[in-house]
Amino acid sequence: MKPLTSSALPLPISPLALGTWALAGDKFWGAQAETDSIATIHAALDAGVTLIDTAPAYGDGLSEQVVGKALRDRRDRALIATKISEADMTPEKTAASCEASLRRLQTDCIDLLQIHWLGTGERLEEVIAAMEKLRDAGKVRALGVCNFGPQSLGRLRASGHGWITNQLAYNLIWRAIEFEIVGACQRDGLGILCYSPLHQGLLTGRFRTANDVPAGRTRTRHFRADRPMSRHGGAGCEELTFATIDRIRTVAARLGQPMADVALAWLLHRPGVSSVIFGARTPQQVHANVAAGRLQLDAATMAELGQCTDELKTVLGPSADLWAGESRIR
Repeated sequence: MKPLTSSALPLPISPLALGTWALAGDKFWGAQAETDSIATIHAALDAGVTLIDTAPAYGDGLSEQVVGKALRDRRDRALIATKISEADMTPEKTAASCEASLRRLQTDCIDLLQIHWLGTGERLEEVIAAMEKLRDAGKVRALGVCNFGPQSLGRLRASGHGWITNQLAYNLIWRAIEFEIVGACQRDGLGILCYSPLHQGLLTGRFRTANDVPAGRTRTRHFRADRPMSRHGGAGCEELTFATIDRIRTVAARLGQPMADVALAWLLHRPGVSSVIFGARTPQQVHANVAAGRLQLDAATMAELGQCTDELKTVLGPSADLWAGESRIR
């Protein structure tokens, strides 16, 4: 994989990027010492990671604040990606959201500003214009979207100019974007930034059954609707999900590689993928993810991993929303 480059950015987007949701230490991830978070970001930069991805929604701005502190004397080594929250998807709120992020991040320019979730999308074209105005004013270098499906990408193509990325959930047990969205991104020249590459720990192999998974990580459509914080309302497919994970585990064992490394490497070999956003809370976790990024998989292994997960892909279908029964990704 070649790093994603843009004339608008001072650095290429590295194949591996650091996601900082877990650094906020919210209810999903548990307490996190700020010193550990800063050390984690520094370790990522030292390992060659250029893109640091955050959002106002991560800990109600706490993640952005930590990123700002960590990059205070390293700003020239990093690309900062942050987002406009769904609640701020109006032209009036977009500029204010950007200014608040700039303050928390302690910087005068955001490298990549993204729409986090489209919501109703009633004023999308106006928000696109407002974000492009921020870019033209030098507050932002480049623009991207998150969680956009073919319909929304069509609206972006009709109204926007120079947008470079679409950030989407994608991993071996969540392949919904392969039905339609990957092709749409390739058509429009958008690089795909993958979040949840290990599916919140399921692809590390540490959980053997659905009951082993912590509450809060069982909200996706893989799990029953009666799991804590679930809102999809569906039956889930827990048995098939963990049978699929067992198949992946078998392939990884034959390769003599940790399952997490195989899962990350698989993504880095997929068409349309420009960068894989991994989560880490310690420098040691950064080093492990970066090492996984160097793993090469041959065509036969890639095909086998696809076959292992095809049934689950078919059952879950083309709706690319991990959490909602009625997809917000359209």
